[in-house]
Amino acid sequence: MSAEVRLRTLDQLVLAGPRHNDDAMSVESLLDVLVCLFDECSSSAIRREKNVSEFREWARPFADKMKQMRLHRDDFEMLKVIGRGAFGEVSVKKQLFLKMTRNYLIMHTGFLFFSNFDK
Repeated sequence: MSAEVRLRTLDQLVLAGPRHNDDAMSVESLLDVLVCLFDECSSSAIRREKNVSEFREWARPFADKMKQMRLHRDDFEMLKVIGRGAFGEVSVKKQLFLKMTRNYLIMHTGFLFFSNFDK
């Protein structure tokens, strides 16, 4: 397979997203992975290693911007709490800007996770 075909396939995986291809990841998922990697590299013992330090320096402006732009609790209307646990609560929330209802897990750290169904 040529490089051109491989790059075109990669573009389609990202641009089409998981709704059109089970092997694809959404852009949001890829951005979350990058921010998570940045956070892990920043808080672990390896942060002083040269390559990790260079990655942190390169990714810091982007990771900081992504953390500011992420969805927050204030972006949702609470409809119903389904359950509470050690790590957070699961609730049905409505996105105020998209008018979509989804199940969300809100972690005590402030991270939001949602299920893959829409109502």
